[in-house]
Amino acid sequence: MAAAAAASLSHLLVAAKPRTHPNLSRLPSRPITTSLPRRRRTAPAISAGAPDLLSPVPSLKSRLAAGDTLYGLFLLSFSPTLAELAALAGYDYVVVDMEHGPGGILEALACLRALDAARTPAVLRLPEASAVWAKMALDLGPAGLMLPAVESPAAASEAVSYCRYPPRGVRGAAHPIVRASAYGLDDSYLSRCEDDTLIICQVETAAGIAEVDAIAAVDGVDVVQMGPLDLSASMGYLWDAGNRKVRAALREAERKVLEARKKVAAAASDGNAAYLGGFAMQNDPPEQLKLRGYHMVAGAVDIAMFRKAALDDVKRFREAVMEIGEEGDEEEEEEKEEKENDGRLDLFNQTVETVSWSEKGTDHRAEEEWKVKRQLLAQKRVRGVDVKEALRLQKENNFVILDVRPEAEFKEAHPPGAINVQIYRLIKEWTAWDIARRAAFAFFGIFAGTEENPEFIQSRLASDVAAV
Repeated sequence: MAAAAAASLSHLLVAAKPRTHPNLSRLPSRPITTSLPRRRRTAPAISAGAPDLLSPVPSLKSRLAAGDTLYGLFLLSFSPTLAELAALAGYDYVVVDMEHGPGGILEALACLRALDAARTPAVLRLPEASAVWAKMALDLGPAGLMLPAVESPAAASEAVSYCRYPPRGVRGAAHPIVRASAYGLDDSYLSRCEDDTLIICQVETAAGIAEVDAIAAVDGVDVVQMGPLDLSASMGYLWDAGNRKVRAALREAERKVLEARKKVAAAASDGNAAYLGGFAMQNDPPEQLKLRGYHMVAGAVDIAMFRKAALDDVKRFREAVMEIGEEGDEEEEEEKEEKENDGRLDLFNQTVETVSWSEKGTDHRAEEEWKVKRQLLAQKRVRGVDVKEALRLQKENNFVILDVRPEAEFKEAHPPGAINVQIYRLIKEWTAWDIARRAAFAFFGIFAGTEENPEFIQSRLASDVAAV
């Protein structure tokens, strides 16, 4: 009966197809490992672009051996929804953190189910490196285990033994009924579980860093995971994880692990050389870890990502409330605009009076220095802008546009609603004095072929403003 059941559950060993579903365009074209068997069945009709949900998923070990750099997320919330979202976003693996997260075995199981459904490998980080925790975690069927605070080769060997059945280890045997073996329906589980399960030893203390090369050489240790926060605490820099001495210790440990792996690869020996894994920090972003040769990079934590998004969202709302509150209701806004318009008329009239008064008593109005008038206009907040900016100010803030070109040019074309105030006029005569003055005008950006109109204050501005 058992044999018949097993025969009916033979796996489909077909090649993985690229993920080209339009809603999953960011997902890498890689399958993902799972310990659950897949029933042979007639596939339902699906679109050609949909992901192949029947293909097997290679293990994290096989992907590392193929030279892939894996990018992961730490899940501290124990939310199956966030786990599923992380998987669909395209992370290569998700670490369900039982060491610092609030969940236990039951909560981890729910997250594993969400990740398996989205075909993304789950790694369980244990609260401690112990046989009891390793046994319960492995029976759930994760892609790997992360064991914290490994400080010596002996501790690493012990950690590996927790993940292996006797005689190679001390893992308790319940394979006929646990989820890892599809509750006993997967007859191949015992023959492949130790080859597929990734064992990650976390080196996160000064003592562990001193032994990191020896830990990486222990048979069965697949990845040495650097732990910068706990390392900084063990070195006396709890409040300064980016301390120069902490960074130097990490770089030295990285170098040892990477060099050991290169030596084993070059010698083609049977010796063990673990891959290098690490956590990104504010002072050491994930891109930098990748460039330094890390094979597995944990770039973010779900709670930290949500915290940042929530703070930004609240900040945007509060700033918007302040802006809206300052605007007042429509009636107040209309009254404010009327006052502003009245203020603009006053501004123009004051400019007329000030400049006209300054010209009284002179026989040569054209000889009034443009610099003085320019200063007066600036004091009254009359400023020059390009056409696009003028139209924006007119539309959004109800500004009045003063077109300062000669009358003929103004009549030919001008912005809608503009008032022609001829600060400049076409040059009518050329005297030696005029040439000198026009050279001075050019210094202030007055265009060629025109000169200051000495009558613009009296002849145009007063009458045009009165008509607004």
